[in-house]
Amino acid sequence: MPLRRDQVVEAALELLDEVGLDAFTTRALTDRLGVQRGALYWHVKSKQDLLAAVTDLVVRPVFADTGEKGGDWADDLVEFAHRLRAAMLAHRDGARLVAANVTLSQSGVELMERTLARFTDQGIPLPIAARWGDIMASYVTGYVLQEQSSPALVPVEVGEVDPELRDFFTDGHPSSAETFAASVRTIVLGMRAEADSLTPASPA
Repeated sequence: MPLRRDQVVEAALELLDEVGLDAFTTRALTDRLGVQRGALYWHVKSKQDLLAAVTDLVVRPVFADTGEKGGDWADDLVEFAHRLRAAMLAHRDGARLVAANVTLSQSGVELMERTLARFTDQGIPLPIAARWGDIMASYVTGYVLQEQSSPALVPVEVGEVDPELRDFFTDGHPSSAETFAASVRTIVLGMRAEADSLTPASPA
C-alpha cells in the first residue's frame, strides 16, 4: 500500500514523542516507516516542512469546533489558552516545536478566521482580536517552554526572601496549572479593560 502523507506526519509525531526534538532525524523516521528517503520527500519538501506539518497536527485540537455558539469572547480566549497548553504538554518538546515551526497554512488561515469571527461578532475589531490571540499564544507557549525545560541544576536561594514570596518558590506555592490559570485571567482582565475603552460612552 502506498505511503500517505498523514502516515508520515503521524509517524514523525510518534518519533518526536519518543526521542525529542534534538534527536529527531529524517533518517530515523524513514527507518521507522521502512522506506527510502525518496519516498519520504515525495510527501514533504524538507525536514522543516515535515516539522511544520507535525506542528499543525499538534495544535489542530486547539481549534476544534465545540459546536457552542454565542459565548463570551473572554471565555473563548481562556478556553483557547487552556487548550493550547494541553496540546503542547501532550507531546515531548511540544512548546519548542510550536514556537519554532508554527506556520499559516491555508487550513490554518481558515481556522484562524473562523476563530476570530467570534470576536468580531461581539464588536471587537479584527486587528485587535488578532493581536489578543497572538498575545495569549505567545504567553502560553513561553509558559509551557518553562514547564517542559529541565530544572535548574543550582537551586534558587530563598532563605532571606520575604516569607510570602519564599512560599511561592517552594513546595507551598500554587500548582503550575493554578498559576497558569491565574495568569491567564490577569491577561484577560487587561483585554476587558481595552474592550471597554472601545465602547462609546452612552449619552447622559
